[in-house]
Amino acid sequence: MFEHFDARARQCVTLAEEEARRLGHEDVATAHLLLGIARVHPELLELPVEPLRAKVVDLFGSAPARGNEAMPISAEAKAALEGANTQALKRGHTIIGPADILLALLVAGGGAARALRETGAKPAAVRKRASAAAQSAARSRPAVPHAIPDHETRLRSGHPVSVTLGDDATPIGDLGHPSVDARLLSLMLLGDTPGARLLSEHGIDQPKLRAALLPSDAS
Repeated sequence: MFEHFDARARQCVTLAEEEARRLGHEDVATAHLLLGIARVHPELLELPVEPLRAKVVDLFGSAPARGNEAMPISAEAKAALEGANTQALKRGHTIIGPADILLALLVAGGGAARALRETGAKPAAVRKRASAAAQSAARSRPAVPHAIPDHETRLRSGHPVSVTLGDDATPIGDLGHPSVDARLLSLMLLGDTPGARLLSEHGIDQPKLRAALLPSDAS
């Protein structure tokens, strides 16, 4: 899930897990992600982490601190982290930063939005700052390089490769993501091309692609 997160976004998630352990909670929830953002990128919230942490305890309680075992991520937090990818794609890039996570938390509502609101922050102002920060990050990460990129080197070194189609300069995602691979392979099946014939000769068709790469869409 985290291959597209930049260093600061990864740090937010790491600190969110630390906050969940500190408060003795059972999993990493959206409120903990908000605390992670407050520690890494406090200017987005214009709110110190201490009163925010106190409000999280007030809302969700606390227990003796946990050890260093891995903490599960709640379904709500997973959905927000996946939503951060949507926020990044809206701005034309596939690398996720703290501002993208914060915007996804605001969209998702739930524990994080409640803690932020009850601490006295104004969600509209926070959203405006986060959107500006995400847009600034998008401008610093051009979606389509002017030079011909060395995709093979990037893939071998584990870096993401953004995929665009035709004249559309907006990435549809990164190579290696199931939904992107399924779309590219589906396009290869169109027409009487050597690639289409090769795939067809090996029994590959669009229903099989969906079943293999996108199980949820196969039903």
